[in-house]
Amino acid sequence: MNVIQTSGTTGSDGMLTLTLPLGQPGTRYEIAVVAQPENSTPPATPPADPWPAIDAFRERLAASGRDFGDSAEDIREDRDR
Repeated sequence: MNVIQTSGTTGSDGMLTLTLPLGQPGTRYEIAVVAQPENSTPPATPPADPWPAIDAFRERLAASGRDFGDSAEDIREDRDR
C-alpha cells in the first residue's frame, strides 16, 4: 500500500480534482480519501472512561434535588396506561 499525502484547492464549483501518479497503467486501485481543511483542528477525542463525568453529573443533579428516576419503572407505567 502506498500512502500519498498531498494538498489541493477546490475550484469555484467546490470540487477538488486529484491526479495521483501511481505508475502502473491498467491497474485497479482501492482509494481512501480523508479531506480536512488545512487550518481546522481535529475534533477532541472523548475521555477514555466517560463514567466519572456521568457519575459527577448525577451527583450534581441529586444535590439539586433532582434524580434520574427508574426508567424501567417509567416504561412499565406508560405501558400500563
